[in-house]
Amino acid sequence: MNQCVRSTGVFPCSKPPSDEETEPFARDIFTSKTRQQINVMKTWDRAKVYTYAIYWGIAFMVLQVIVAKITVVFLSWLIEETSNLGLGFVTIIMVITGVIMFLLPPVPGVPVYLTLGIVLPAQGHNIMGWVGSIAYSVGVGLALKLFSSAIQQKMIGEQLSNFVKVRQFIGINSTLMKAMRLVLREDGLSVPKVAILIGGPDWPTSVLCGIMRLSVIQIMIGTIPIVFLIIPTCATGSLLYMASLETESGNPEFPWAGTVSAITASLTAIVQFGSMVVAAYYLEQTADKRSEELESIEVDIEVKEADDRAEHLRKCYLDVTEWSRMPTGAKILVRTSLACIIVSSYMVQIFASRCFVPHSLTDTIDGNLEGNATNLFLPLGWVAMILFLVSCVFLYIFQVWGKKQAKILASSTNVQVSSSNQGLQRRQSNGEISQFSSGHLSSTNSENEGSSYRSSERRRSSHANF
Repeated sequence: MNQCVRSTGVFPCSKPPSDEETEPFARDIFTSKTRQQINVMKTWDRAKVYTYAIYWGIAFMVLQVIVAKITVVFLSWLIEETSNLGLGFVTIIMVITGVIMFLLPPVPGVPVYLTLGIVLPAQGHNIMGWVGSIAYSVGVGLALKLFSSAIQQKMIGEQLSNFVKVRQFIGINSTLMKAMRLVLREDGLSVPKVAILIGGPDWPTSVLCGIMRLSVIQIMIGTIPIVFLIIPTCATGSLLYMASLETESGNPEFPWAGTVSAITASLTAIVQFGSMVVAAYYLEQTADKRSEELESIEVDIEVKEADDRAEHLRKCYLDVTEWSRMPTGAKILVRTSLACIIVSSYMVQIFASRCFVPHSLTDTIDGNLEGNATNLFLPLGWVAMILFLVSCVFLYIFQVWGKKQAKILASSTNVQVSSSNQGLQRRQSNGEISQFSSGHLSSTNSENEGSSYRSSERRRSSHANF
Protein backbone atom coordinates (compact mmCIF):
# COMPACT_ATOMS: atom_id res chain seq x y z
CA MET A 1 0.00 0.00 0.00
CA ASN A 2 2.82 2.40 0.90
CA GLN A 3 4.61 1.69 -2.38
CA CYS A 4 1.41 2.19 -4.38
CA VAL A 5 0.84 5.62 -2.84
CA ARG A 6 4.45 6.59 -3.59
CA SER A 7 4.15 5.40 -7.20
CA THR A 8 1.03 7.46 -7.92
CA GLY A 9 2.66 10.69 -6.77
CA VAL A 10 -0.69 11.96 -5.43
CA PHE A 11 0.85 13.35 -2.27
CA PRO A 12 3.73 15.76 -2.83
CA CYS A 13 5.12 15.01 0.62
CA SER A 14 5.47 11.27 -0.12
CA LYS A 15 8.87 9.83 -0.77
CA PRO A 16 9.69 8.67 -4.33
CA PRO A 17 9.31 4.90 -4.89
CA SER A 18 13.11 4.62 -5.16
CA ASP A 19 16.11 5.87 -7.06
CA GLU A 20 16.58 3.58 -10.06
CA GLU A 21 20.28 4.37 -10.24
CA THR A 22 21.03 3.49 -6.63
CA GLU A 23 18.10 1.25 -5.72
CA PRO A 24 17.80 -2.15 -7.45
CA PHE A 25 14.12 -2.48 -6.47
CA ALA A 26 12.72 0.56 -8.26
CA ARG A 27 9.82 -1.35 -9.83
CA ASP A 28 9.21 -3.66 -6.88
CA ILE A 29 5.76 -3.85 -5.31
CA PHE A 30 7.45 -3.35 -1.92
CA THR A 31 9.53 -0.43 -0.74
CA SER A 32 13.28 -0.96 -0.86
CA LYS A 33 13.50 -1.13 2.93
CA THR A 34 10.78 -3.75 3.11
CA ARG A 35 12.40 -5.75 0.31
CA GLN A 36 15.69 -5.74 2.23
CA GLN A 37 13.89 -7.04 5.32
CA ILE A 38 12.23 -9.75 3.24
CA ASN A 39 15.61 -10.79 1.84
CA VAL A 40 17.00 -11.01 5.38
CA MET A 41 14.06 -13.19 6.45
CA LYS A 42 14.71 -15.49 3.50
CA THR A 43 18.12 -16.27 4.99
CA TRP A 44 16.56 -17.53 8.24
CA ASP A 45 16.55 -21.22 9.06
CA ARG A 46 12.89 -21.86 8.27
CA ALA A 47 12.63 -25.20 10.05
CA LYS A 48 14.05 -23.68 13.24
CA VAL A 49 11.81 -20.61 13.04
CA TYR A 50 8.72 -22.74 12.37
CA THR A 51 9.58 -25.05 15.27
CA TYR A 52 9.98 -22.17 17.72
CA ALA A 53 6.70 -20.67 16.51
CA ILE A 54 4.95 -23.99 17.14
CA TYR A 55 6.47 -24.17 20.64
CA TRP A 56 5.08 -20.72 21.46
CA GLY A 57 1.68 -21.75 20.15
CA ILE A 58 1.67 -24.93 22.24
CA ALA A 59 2.65 -22.97 25.36
CA PHE A 60 -0.14 -20.48 24.68
CA MET A 61 -2.74 -23.22 24.26
CA VAL A 62 -1.63 -25.02 27.41
CA LEU A 63 -1.79 -21.86 29.52
CA GLN A 64 -4.90 -20.41 27.90
CA VAL A 65 -7.01 -23.61 27.79
CA ILE A 66 -5.66 -26.35 30.06
CA VAL A 67 -4.58 -24.09 32.92
CA ALA A 68 -6.96 -21.14 32.59
CA LYS A 69 -10.12 -23.05 31.64
CA ILE A 70 -9.95 -26.63 32.88
CA THR A 71 -8.35 -25.71 36.22
CA VAL A 72 -11.14 -23.22 36.90
CA VAL A 73 -13.77 -25.87 36.16
CA PHE A 74 -12.10 -28.32 38.55
CA LEU A 75 -11.80 -25.74 41.33
CA SER A 76 -15.42 -24.64 40.89
CA TRP A 77 -16.46 -28.28 41.25
CA LEU A 78 -14.36 -28.56 44.41
CA ILE A 79 -15.96 -25.42 45.83
CA GLU A 80 -19.42 -26.80 45.10
CA GLU A 81 -18.70 -30.20 46.68
CA THR A 82 -17.27 -28.71 49.90
CA SER A 83 -19.98 -26.09 50.39
CA ASN A 84 -21.87 -28.17 53.00
CA LEU A 85 -18.88 -29.48 54.95
CA GLY A 86 -17.32 -28.15 58.16
CA LEU A 87 -14.35 -25.78 58.20
CA GLY A 88 -11.88 -28.33 59.57
CA PHE A 89 -12.79 -31.01 57.04
CA VAL A 90 -12.76 -28.50 54.19
CA THR A 91 -9.31 -27.30 55.27
CA ILE A 92 -7.93 -30.85 55.12
CA ILE A 93 -9.43 -31.40 51.67
CA MET A 94 -8.05 -28.09 50.40
CA VAL A 95 -4.57 -28.81 51.75
CA ILE A 96 -4.46 -32.23 50.06
CA THR A 97 -5.83 -30.82 46.82
CA GLY A 98 -3.46 -27.84 46.98
CA VAL A 99 -0.38 -30.03 47.44
CA ILE A 100 -1.40 -32.20 44.48
CA MET A 101 -1.92 -29.13 42.30
CA PHE A 102 1.38 -27.58 43.36
CA LEU A 103 3.13 -30.79 42.30
CA LEU A 104 1.77 -30.41 38.76
CA PRO A 105 4.33 -28.43 36.68
CA PRO A 106 1.93 -26.26 34.62
CA VAL A 107 -0.34 -25.21 37.52
CA PRO A 108 0.58 -21.83 39.08
CA GLY A 109 -0.07 -20.96 42.69
CA VAL A 110 -2.50 -18.07 42.14
CA PRO A 111 -5.56 -20.27 41.31
CA VAL A 112 -4.88 -22.31 44.46
CA TYR A 113 -4.74 -19.19 46.65
CA LEU A 114 -7.85 -17.82 44.93
CA THR A 115 -9.74 -21.03 45.70
CA LEU A 116 -8.63 -20.94 49.33
CA GLY A 117 -9.96 -17.38 49.51
CA ILE A 118 -13.36 -18.54 48.28
CA VAL A 119 -13.82 -21.88 50.03
CA LEU A 120 -12.43 -21.23 53.52
CA PRO A 121 -14.14 -17.87 54.18
CA ALA A 122 -17.40 -19.33 52.83
CA GLN A 123 -17.23 -21.92 55.60
CA GLY A 124 -15.54 -19.87 58.31
CA HIS A 125 -17.08 -16.40 58.18
CA ASN A 126 -19.85 -17.46 60.58
CA ILE A 127 -17.22 -18.54 63.10
CA MET A 128 -14.37 -16.04 62.62
CA GLY A 129 -15.99 -13.25 60.65
CA TRP A 130 -14.97 -12.19 57.18
CA VAL A 131 -11.66 -10.60 58.16
CA GLY A 132 -10.69 -13.49 60.41
CA SER A 133 -11.61 -16.11 57.80
CA ILE A 134 -9.60 -14.27 55.11
CA ALA A 135 -6.61 -14.16 57.46
CA TYR A 136 -7.11 -17.90 58.10
CA SER A 137 -7.06 -18.64 54.35
CA VAL A 138 -3.87 -16.58 53.98
CA GLY A 139 -2.20 -18.61 56.76
CA VAL A 140 -3.27 -21.90 55.19
CA GLY A 141 -2.03 -20.70 51.78
CA LEU A 142 1.39 -19.74 53.16
CA ALA A 143 1.79 -23.04 55.01
CA LEU A 144 0.67 -24.92 51.88
CA LYS A 145 3.17 -23.05 49.70
CA LEU A 146 6.11 -23.69 52.07
CA PHE A 147 5.24 -27.37 52.51
CA SER A 148 4.80 -27.93 48.77
CA SER A 149 8.04 -26.07 47.97
CA ALA A 150 9.95 -28.28 50.41
CA ILE A 151 8.53 -31.41 48.76
CA GLN A 152 9.32 -30.10 45.26
CA GLN A 153 12.87 -29.24 46.28
CA LYS A 154 13.80 -32.32 48.34
CA MET A 155 11.73 -35.13 46.81
CA ILE A 156 11.73 -34.02 43.17
CA GLY A 157 14.57 -31.59 42.55
CA GLU A 158 17.31 -33.34 44.50
CA GLN A 159 16.31 -36.72 43.07
CA LEU A 160 16.37 -35.36 39.52
CA SER A 161 19.81 -33.85 40.15
CA ASN A 162 21.28 -37.36 39.95
CA PHE A 163 20.46 -37.52 36.24
CA VAL A 164 22.89 -35.88 33.85
CA LYS A 165 20.17 -35.36 31.24
CA VAL A 166 18.13 -33.27 33.68
CA ARG A 167 21.09 -31.11 34.71
CA GLN A 168 21.96 -30.68 31.06
CA PHE A 169 18.37 -29.75 30.17
CA ILE A 170 18.20 -26.87 32.65
CA GLY A 171 21.67 -25.63 31.61
CA ILE A 172 23.36 -26.07 34.99
CA ASN A 173 26.61 -24.63 33.57
CA SER A 174 24.96 -21.62 31.95
CA THR A 175 25.51 -18.08 33.18
CA LEU A 176 21.82 -17.71 34.09
CA MET A 177 21.80 -20.81 36.29
CA LYS A 178 25.07 -19.81 37.95
CA ALA A 179 23.67 -16.34 38.66
CA MET A 180 20.52 -17.91 40.18
CA ARG A 181 22.65 -20.19 42.33
CA LEU A 182 24.77 -17.26 43.47
CA VAL A 183 21.68 -15.26 44.50
CA LEU A 184 19.62 -18.07 46.02
CA ARG A 185 22.37 -19.59 48.14
CA GLU A 186 22.68 -16.36 50.17
CA ASP A 187 21.46 -16.68 53.76
CA GLY A 188 18.45 -14.76 55.01
CA LEU A 189 16.39 -12.36 52.94
CA SER A 190 17.52 -10.18 50.05
CA VAL A 191 15.58 -8.38 47.33
CA PRO A 192 17.01 -10.47 44.44
CA LYS A 193 16.43 -13.75 46.27
CA VAL A 194 12.86 -12.90 47.26
CA ALA A 195 12.08 -11.61 43.75
CA ILE A 196 13.19 -14.90 42.16
CA LEU A 197 11.27 -17.06 44.62
CA ILE A 198 8.08 -14.99 44.28
CA GLY A 199 8.23 -14.01 40.61
CA GLY A 200 9.40 -17.34 39.26
CA PRO A 201 6.92 -20.09 38.36
CA ASP A 202 6.18 -22.22 41.43
CA TRP A 203 7.12 -25.76 40.34
CA PRO A 204 10.17 -24.98 38.15
CA THR A 205 11.69 -22.59 40.72
CA SER A 206 11.43 -25.02 43.64
CA VAL A 207 12.66 -27.96 41.56
CA LEU A 208 15.63 -25.92 40.30
CA CYS A 209 16.58 -25.16 43.90
CA GLY A 210 16.62 -28.90 44.56
CA ILE A 211 18.64 -29.67 41.43
CA MET A 212 21.21 -27.07 42.52
CA ARG A 213 21.11 -28.66 46.01
CA LEU A 214 20.51 -25.41 47.86
CA SER A 215 19.66 -25.25 51.57
CA VAL A 216 15.97 -25.97 51.99
CA ILE A 217 15.83 -23.92 55.21
CA GLN A 218 17.26 -20.83 53.53
CA ILE A 219 14.92 -21.26 50.55
CA MET A 220 11.94 -21.49 52.92
CA ILE A 221 13.04 -18.28 54.64
CA GLY A 222 13.34 -16.57 51.27
CA THR A 223 9.88 -17.81 50.27
CA ILE A 224 8.05 -16.37 53.30
CA PRO A 225 7.53 -12.92 51.68
CA ILE A 226 5.24 -14.62 49.14
CA VAL A 227 2.59 -13.79 51.73
CA PHE A 228 2.40 -10.38 50.00
CA LEU A 229 1.12 -12.23 46.92
CA ILE A 230 -1.17 -14.54 48.88
CA ILE A 231 -2.94 -11.72 50.78
CA PRO A 232 -4.43 -9.88 47.77
CA THR A 233 -5.16 -13.18 45.99
CA CYS A 234 -7.12 -14.66 48.90
CA ALA A 235 -8.85 -11.32 49.41
CA THR A 236 -9.89 -11.35 45.75
CA GLY A 237 -11.39 -14.81 46.12
CA SER A 238 -13.29 -13.83 49.25
CA LEU A 239 -14.61 -10.65 47.67
CA LEU A 240 -15.77 -12.55 44.58
CA TYR A 241 -17.73 -14.89 46.85
CA MET A 242 -19.14 -11.98 48.84
CA ALA A 243 -20.22 -10.26 45.59
CA SER A 244 -22.25 -13.36 44.65
CA LEU A 245 -24.28 -13.29 47.90
CA GLU A 246 -27.77 -11.84 47.81
CA THR A 247 -30.29 -10.83 50.43
CA GLU A 248 -33.78 -12.31 50.70
CA SER A 249 -35.08 -9.53 48.49
CA GLY A 250 -32.61 -10.43 45.74
CA ASN A 251 -30.33 -7.44 46.19
CA PRO A 252 -26.54 -7.86 46.54
CA GLU A 253 -25.57 -8.26 50.18
CA PHE A 254 -22.19 -6.62 49.56
CA PRO A 255 -22.60 -4.32 46.53
CA TRP A 256 -19.10 -2.90 46.94
CA ALA A 257 -17.37 -6.31 46.89
CA GLY A 258 -17.14 -6.58 43.11
CA THR A 259 -15.35 -3.24 42.78
CA VAL A 260 -12.90 -3.95 45.58
CA SER A 261 -12.16 -7.42 44.14
CA ALA A 262 -11.03 -5.75 40.92
CA ILE A 263 -8.60 -3.61 42.94
CA THR A 264 -7.16 -6.57 44.87
CA ALA A 265 -6.85 -8.57 41.64
CA SER A 266 -4.82 -5.70 40.20
CA LEU A 267 -2.59 -5.74 43.28
CA THR A 268 -2.04 -9.47 42.74
CA ALA A 269 -0.95 -8.87 39.15
CA ILE A 270 1.33 -5.99 40.19
CA VAL A 271 3.08 -8.05 42.86
CA GLN A 272 3.61 -11.06 40.61
CA PHE A 273 4.64 -9.18 37.48
CA GLY A 274 6.73 -6.69 39.44
CA SER A 275 8.68 -9.45 41.17
CA MET A 276 9.38 -11.06 37.78
CA VAL A 277 10.79 -7.79 36.44
CA VAL A 278 12.91 -7.26 39.56
CA ALA A 279 14.20 -10.84 39.39
CA ALA A 280 15.24 -10.42 35.75
CA TYR A 281 16.99 -7.13 36.57
CA TYR A 282 19.01 -8.53 39.46
CA LEU A 283 19.97 -11.66 37.56
CA GLU A 284 21.37 -9.50 34.78
CA GLN A 285 23.21 -7.34 37.31
CA THR A 286 24.66 -10.42 38.98
CA ALA A 287 25.90 -11.78 35.65
CA ASP A 288 27.55 -8.44 34.80
CA LYS A 289 29.05 -7.35 38.13
CA ARG A 290 29.94 -10.65 39.79
CA SER A 291 31.54 -12.39 36.83
CA GLU A 292 34.57 -13.52 38.89
CA GLU A 293 32.31 -15.26 41.41
CA LEU A 294 30.37 -16.89 38.58
CA GLU A 295 33.59 -18.22 37.04
CA SER A 296 34.68 -19.61 40.41
CA ILE A 297 31.57 -21.85 40.56
CA GLU A 298 32.69 -25.36 39.68
CA VAL A 299 31.67 -26.58 36.25
CA ASP A 300 29.64 -29.80 36.12
CA ILE A 301 32.08 -32.03 34.20
CA GLU A 302 29.50 -34.68 33.34
CA VAL A 303 27.16 -32.04 31.91
CA LYS A 304 30.01 -30.39 30.00
CA GLU A 305 30.96 -33.69 28.38
CA ALA A 306 27.31 -34.33 27.55
CA ASP A 307 27.04 -30.82 26.08
CA ASP A 308 30.11 -31.45 23.91
CA ARG A 309 28.62 -34.67 22.57
CA ALA A 310 25.23 -33.06 22.06
CA GLU A 311 26.77 -30.13 20.20
CA HIS A 312 27.94 -32.38 17.36
CA LEU A 313 24.53 -34.04 17.19
CA ARG A 314 22.85 -30.61 17.25
CA LYS A 315 24.92 -29.44 14.30
CA CYS A 316 23.99 -32.60 12.42
CA TYR A 317 20.32 -31.95 13.20
CA LEU A 318 20.65 -28.41 11.82
CA ASP A 319 22.27 -29.83 8.68
CA VAL A 320 19.56 -32.39 7.98
CA THR A 321 16.76 -29.90 8.73
CA GLU A 322 18.17 -27.20 6.48
CA TRP A 323 15.20 -26.10 4.42
CA SER A 324 16.85 -26.52 1.02
CA ARG A 325 17.86 -30.10 1.86
CA MET A 326 14.67 -31.29 3.51
CA PRO A 327 12.40 -33.64 1.55
CA THR A 328 8.91 -32.50 0.63
CA GLY A 329 7.24 -34.75 3.20
CA ALA A 330 9.15 -33.18 6.10
CA LYS A 331 8.31 -29.68 4.86
CA ILE A 332 4.62 -30.58 4.67
CA LEU A 333 4.71 -31.92 8.24
CA VAL A 334 6.20 -28.81 9.83
CA ARG A 335 4.12 -26.41 7.72
CA THR A 336 0.90 -28.25 8.57
CA SER A 337 1.83 -28.27 12.26
CA LEU A 338 2.47 -24.53 12.17
CA ALA A 339 -0.78 -23.80 10.32
CA CYS A 340 -2.82 -25.88 12.79
CA ILE A 341 -1.36 -24.24 15.90
CA ILE A 342 -1.80 -20.74 14.45
CA VAL A 343 -5.45 -21.37 13.57
CA SER A 344 -6.24 -22.99 16.94
CA SER A 345 -4.52 -20.19 18.91
CA TYR A 346 -6.40 -17.45 17.10
CA MET A 347 -9.67 -19.33 17.42
CA VAL A 348 -9.55 -19.58 21.22
CA GLN A 349 -8.35 -15.97 21.52
CA ILE A 350 -10.54 -14.09 19.03
CA PHE A 351 -13.62 -16.33 19.16
CA ALA A 352 -13.40 -17.30 22.84
CA SER A 353 -17.15 -16.84 23.38
CA ARG A 354 -17.83 -19.31 20.55
CA CYS A 355 -15.27 -21.83 21.77
CA PHE A 356 -16.03 -22.00 25.50
CA VAL A 357 -18.93 -21.48 27.85
CA PRO A 358 -18.01 -18.68 30.31
CA HIS A 359 -17.31 -20.30 33.67
CA SER A 360 -15.98 -18.78 36.90
CA LEU A 361 -15.00 -20.16 40.29
CA THR A 362 -18.37 -19.18 41.75
CA ASP A 363 -20.32 -21.02 39.02
CA THR A 364 -21.54 -24.61 39.42
CA ILE A 365 -21.16 -27.40 36.91
CA ASP A 366 -24.82 -28.40 37.35
CA GLY A 367 -26.12 -24.89 36.81
CA ASN A 368 -23.72 -23.55 34.20
CA LEU A 369 -22.56 -26.67 32.31
CA GLU A 370 -25.71 -28.83 32.67
CA GLY A 371 -23.91 -31.30 34.92
CA ASN A 372 -21.23 -32.22 32.36
CA ALA A 373 -17.79 -30.60 32.52
CA THR A 374 -17.13 -31.33 28.83
CA ASN A 375 -19.92 -28.90 27.96
CA LEU A 376 -17.33 -26.21 28.65
CA PHE A 377 -16.23 -26.76 25.04
CA LEU A 378 -18.52 -25.52 22.30
CA PRO A 379 -18.25 -27.07 18.80
CA LEU A 380 -15.71 -24.46 17.66
CA GLY A 381 -13.72 -25.16 20.83
CA TRP A 382 -13.52 -28.85 19.97
CA VAL A 383 -12.26 -27.93 16.51
CA ALA A 384 -9.55 -25.78 18.08
CA MET A 385 -8.49 -28.62 20.39
CA ILE A 386 -8.35 -31.10 17.51
CA LEU A 387 -6.14 -28.72 15.52
CA PHE A 388 -3.94 -28.32 18.60
CA LEU A 389 -3.51 -32.09 18.92
CA VAL A 390 -2.80 -32.46 15.19
CA SER A 391 -0.11 -29.78 15.45
CA CYS A 392 1.55 -31.58 18.38
CA VAL A 393 1.49 -34.96 16.58
CA PHE A 394 2.93 -33.57 13.35
CA LEU A 395 5.68 -31.68 15.20
CA TYR A 396 6.57 -34.88 17.07
CA ILE A 397 6.79 -36.89 13.83
CA PHE A 398 8.95 -34.19 12.23
CA GLN A 399 11.35 -34.11 15.18
CA VAL A 400 11.60 -37.91 15.32
CA TRP A 401 12.52 -37.92 11.64
CA GLY A 402 15.08 -35.12 12.13
CA LYS A 403 16.75 -36.79 15.12
CA LYS A 404 16.95 -40.11 13.28
CA GLN A 405 18.60 -38.49 10.27
CA ALA A 406 20.94 -36.51 12.54
CA LYS A 407 22.10 -39.70 14.28
CA ILE A 408 22.80 -41.33 10.91
CA LEU A 409 24.82 -38.29 9.81
CA ALA A 410 26.67 -38.11 13.14
CA SER A 411 27.61 -41.80 13.06
CA SER A 412 28.89 -41.56 9.47
CA THR A 413 30.95 -38.49 10.42
CA ASN A 414 32.47 -40.33 13.36
CA VAL A 415 33.34 -43.29 11.13
CA GLN A 416 35.11 -41.01 8.65
CA VAL A 417 37.08 -39.27 11.40
CA SER A 418 38.00 -42.62 12.97
CA SER A 419 39.24 -43.97 9.60
CA SER A 420 41.31 -40.82 9.06
CA ASN A 421 42.90 -41.21 12.49
CA GLN A 422 43.79 -44.85 11.82
CA GLY A 423 45.47 -43.85 8.52
CA LEU A 424 47.51 -41.20 10.27
CA GLN A 425 48.63 -43.68 12.92
CA ARG A 426 49.75 -46.16 10.23
CA ARG A 427 51.76 -43.48 8.46
CA GLN A 428 53.33 -42.42 11.71
CA SER A 429 54.38 -45.98 12.54
CA ASN A 430 56.18 -46.17 9.13
CA GLY A 431 58.15 -43.01 9.87
CA GLU A 432 56.00 -40.79 7.63
CA ILE A 433 55.44 -38.17 10.29
CA SER A 434 53.87 -34.93 9.12
CA GLN A 435 53.43 -31.60 10.76
CA PHE A 436 50.43 -29.33 10.34
CA SER A 437 51.55 -25.79 9.62
CA SER A 438 49.96 -22.83 7.84
CA GLY A 439 47.10 -24.89 6.44
CA HIS A 440 49.21 -27.71 4.81
CA LEU A 441 51.21 -30.82 5.81
CA SER A 442 55.01 -30.91 5.38
CA SER A 443 57.08 -34.07 5.79
CA THR A 444 59.79 -34.35 8.43
CA ASN A 445 61.78 -37.12 10.16
CA SER A 446 62.23 -35.26 13.45
CA GLU A 447 61.11 -37.34 16.42
CA ASN A 448 60.33 -34.26 18.51
CA GLU A 449 58.19 -32.74 15.75
CA GLY A 450 56.40 -36.08 15.32
CA SER A 451 55.56 -36.21 19.01
CA SER A 452 54.27 -32.64 18.90
CA TYR A 453 52.15 -33.44 15.86
CA ARG A 454 50.63 -36.55 17.43
CA SER A 455 49.53 -34.53 20.47
CA SER A 456 48.04 -31.85 18.23
CA GLU A 457 46.36 -34.50 16.05
CA ARG A 458 44.79 -36.21 19.06
CA ARG A 459 43.35 -32.90 20.25
CA ARG A 460 42.08 -32.09 16.74
CA SER A 461 40.55 -35.55 16.36
CA SER A 462 38.89 -35.25 19.77
CA HIS A 463 37.28 -31.96 18.73
CA ALA A 464 36.22 -33.46 15.43
CA ASN A 465 34.54 -36.36 17.19
CA PHE A 466 32.50 -33.89 19.23
